[in-house]
Amino acid sequence: MKKVLTTIAAALASLISFCGLAAEKPNLVIILTDDMGYADLKAFGDSEIPTPHIDKLAAGGVRCTSAYVTAPICVPSRMGLMSGRFPARFGVFNNVYAPEQNRIWMEQTTLADVLKQRGYCTALVGKWHLSGNHRDSTGDDLGGFLFKPPHERGFDEFVGITGGMNTFWKGTGLARFKDGKYQRFNSPDYLTEFFGTEACEFIERNKSQPFFLYLAFNAPHAPLHGLDDDQAAIDAKYISPDRRKYAAMVRSIDRNVGRVMSKLRELGLAENTLTVFFNDNGGGGNNAAEHTRNTAINQPYRGHKFDVWEGGVRVPFILHWPGRVPAGQTFDGIVSSMDVFPTFAKAAGADLTRSVRSTLDGVDLMPFLRGEKTGNPHETLCWQQQVWSRPNERKPGPSFPKPAYHLAIRSGQWKAVKQDQPFDGSNDARAWELYDLSRDPAELNDLATEFPDKVKELSETFFAWQKQMPKPIALPAAVKANSKAKAKQP
Repeated sequence: MKKVLTTIAAALASLISFCGLAAEKPNLVIILTDDMGYADLKAFGDSEIPTPHIDKLAAGGVRCTSAYVTAPICVPSRMGLMSGRFPARFGVFNNVYAPEQNRIWMEQTTLADVLKQRGYCTALVGKWHLSGNHRDSTGDDLGGFLFKPPHERGFDEFVGITGGMNTFWKGTGLARFKDGKYQRFNSPDYLTEFFGTEACEFIERNKSQPFFLYLAFNAPHAPLHGLDDDQAAIDAKYISPDRRKYAAMVRSIDRNVGRVMSKLRELGLAENTLTVFFNDNGGGGNNAAEHTRNTAINQPYRGHKFDVWEGGVRVPFILHWPGRVPAGQTFDGIVSSMDVFPTFAKAAGADLTRSVRSTLDGVDLMPFLRGEKTGNPHETLCWQQQVWSRPNERKPGPSFPKPAYHLAIRSGQWKAVKQDQPFDGSNDARAWELYDLSRDPAELNDLATEFPDKVKELSETFFAWQKQMPKPIALPAAVKANSKAKAKQP
């Protein structure tokens, strides 16, 4: 009898401990990289770049091998992350910088809004790019916010770059939200190292309360600025000088991911911190627009940043939560960056309003990763990307209307792509292409003529999805002229 009572007491103690732990708000961390290639991490490809800290993160969590972002370019991809929704719902199909184009986005509840309301201290360290941007006379992305800056989107703290790209060297101009206003200053360190330092200091300051850290590195986006020591540490004699600089940038990211995870362990916070690591879109490679080429490798996938091929929208994705998700596992279900919003909100115990809950396109990933649910988190995902072009770079013609869009839909093992279309995809000169990703992940063998019924099914599903989205907003002539002027800047 005594033995039975002891067993029951132990079980009750364990249950009480578990319930107390479950009731505790977990710390939440997003680590986002910028334009990194799918195969440039050893956890996802055969890379020459040493990434021991990211490898360790993957080994202690779940690697999602069919994970996607909502767009193959920065702004709409980050909109999908912060809103848990397709950016097409805001009428956004490319990078946009004018308030007229962003009126729907500005009305959205962000993940930071939800977590702040839940009592979290929230911080963005790194790249924002969701309030418009233009360069000042020095070339810095500090010309001011054209619309709602980070502190109006749920972030208590912000330090970083406001726009899409910047230099990495010590002395680079940055912005910080402090004492109720934005202040300019020069980075005291190489930018990736500085962002790592700022992230660790935020964790240290908030170790006694729940926090949400959005650490958005702008590396390894161009320009290629790698530290000499990191370049020397890349043990590959055969790579080009530019590839060595890129590899050095990834090595710096990895080192600072290690610093953040080490700080969590040092403070005893690791067991109560849910961390998601992924990239904002496909790597720029050697064939993307000149300003964003960075030698990234997306193999085995076709294409790069700007493309709706797998190389533009499929990304390495790691979810890490010690004791809460299985360590060292691989999950091949279809996952989206939109899922971070509901996954984090659920983990935080946030009571989403009906209006927010009913509009989310993302889903809570935890039941799938724990094996409580089977199948794909998403039966279908769709993309519509306005073709990126600069003045006189592309001319309209019978098979290339202007503006043009690339369309894509994934459903299970199937992926359909329709290139260079008017918004509604009515240009019959360019038919849908069909790929079986289970056998052809590189999208090399078009099966559209063999499976016409599947093409018809996916086409109908895509256009049913598209009809829910607003059309792109036409810009006033003055805004168009300003955009052309920016495009001519170096």
